Amino acid sequence: MLRHWGGAHAPSGAPETTATVHNTSAQWRRCAFANKVTKVPAPTLFKALQWGLILFCLVFGFVGGTVAERVMDLLQCQPHADPTLRTCSWLTNPLALRLAPFLSANGPADYTFTLLSNFWGLIALWLLAIGAARWAEINPAQASAWWQRWSPRPLATSLHSTDVLRWSVRAAFWLLLLGLIAFCVALGTPIVGTDTARSILHSLGCSPGTFDPFSSPCMKATGFWTPRLAFYVLPLAGPLLAPVWLIMGFWDVLIAWAVLIAAAHFLHASLSSRSTPRQQPD
Repeated sequence: MLRHWGGAHAPSGAPETTATVHNTSAQWRRCAFANKVTKVPAPTLFKALQWGLILFCLVFGFVGGTVAERVMDLLQCQPHADPTLRTCSWLTNPLALRLAPFLSANGPADYTFTLLSNFWGLIALWLLAIGAARWAEINPAQASAWWQRWSPRPLATSLHSTDVLRWSVRAAFWLLLLGLIAFCVALGTPIVGTDTARSILHSLGCSPGTFDPFSSPCMKATGFWTPRLAFYVLPLAGPLLAPVWLIMGFWDVLIAWAVLIAAAHFLHASLSSRSTPRQQPD
């Protein structure tokens, strides 16, 4: 006799229908999927992330030029911020742009600053993952409860379109929230915001000067990016007042972004309240 999770027991002597067998196999697949995902323990994941970041920083901090040269030889393309002048694809061009400065750096002292300047986003995400793994190692019960709450079930175990819509809205909420955080960090952090603004302007074919950026004719062009990024390239004040320029230049974008996040949150809450609660195993 088969025993089902989250469902009634089959009566004694009743034949097993196709739906019953399918439901049971789906439950077994769900358990196997959860075991595979949670197979790696938190201490092992924490140590792997920790030593991976240390090795990454040591390699690029001491022999970054050699590594960049080898990778550029494998890519066999010429990166450029202008899409019309590059030979790299849209996938390899961002990596090649970040590796190219290592070729002109002189020694480990320059490699360290080049690493922080070009891979600060990756290092920040790496540190965030290390912190999450450390938290899961210290609080295993809370991490397990969090995973059971937020991990989506396989689509084969549910035929309700409401659940699929709820998962889609939840994914959209997290994408919007993480995108807003990344946008604010990239353009609202002092010094980093100016580097990001100059990179965007260079990708548009505009190269503002260092001491008199508004002498470039392209800085007078209209559009979405140029008027909003003009304050970032000001001498001295531009790099230091990046949070102010973010609010002044992108206040409408931030408000619209926050409205979308709030709408996704309330929509997810509404769908969750109307959906049936997840049944626990017997």
